[in-house]
Amino acid sequence: MLKYQITSEEFAQLEESQQGFYTQNGEVYQLAVEGIPQPDVDGLKRQRDELLAEKKAEQEKRRKAEAEAQQIEQERLAAEGNYKQLFESSQSATAEWQQKYQALQQQIEQSSINQTAIKLATDIADGPNAEILSEFVTRRLKLVDGQVRVTDASGNLTVSSVDQLKEEFKNDPRWASLVTGSKANGGGAAPLRGSPTKEYKTMTQEQRLEFEKRDPQGYQQALNSGQFGKY
Repeated sequence: MLKYQITSEEFAQLEESQQGFYTQNGEVYQLAVEGIPQPDVDGLKRQRDELLAEKKAEQEKRRKAEAEAQQIEQERLAAEGNYKQLFESSQSATAEWQQKYQALQQQIEQSSINQTAIKLATDIADGPNAEILSEFVTRRLKLVDGQVRVTDASGNLTVSSVDQLKEEFKNDPRWASLVTGSKANGGGAAPLRGSPTKEYKTMTQEQRLEFEKRDPQGYQQALNSGQFGKY
């Protein structure tokens, strides 16, 4: 049985009587049968090539669209990432600047407090005693709105002035061993430890009795030195 279409190699193997039934159509041989239309092989090839070209063009168009969409998404993510990085960097720089500013502000405030404390201490004490006393004075000072204010022992602001605080330290028996006599009493010997806050000569009898009970040795020294004056 003869095939409808054969290759040139198959055509060469046919007998001459059989080859007469075939006609060459391009690179193949087709059976020439009357009544059967011969296909347009070249036309089919062109149509196939056109369809392949269209498919390839459509695929390339889709690939470019996907690549463009992917690039847009990557640029968006990159922009968000850069913004986030810039924002975080800015936040970090701001926090660092605030820390440095606060540290500098604290140094300035502490310096103002220290200067006030040292001045107060040196007004009523000398040398190392003034240095020691200034540490306790510092605890009673606070800088508010650029001004050194006086606080109580609990750190609460008071209406007292720095001069009033100085008088408090000068007359407080707890600091008598640090306060210089001439600076504490305007001359004469330094007050004895535990001595009263008032001048001996101005003390009432009741105050003198309380002083004697509280500090017998100090009372006797004041009495012997004639600091009480005459009754």
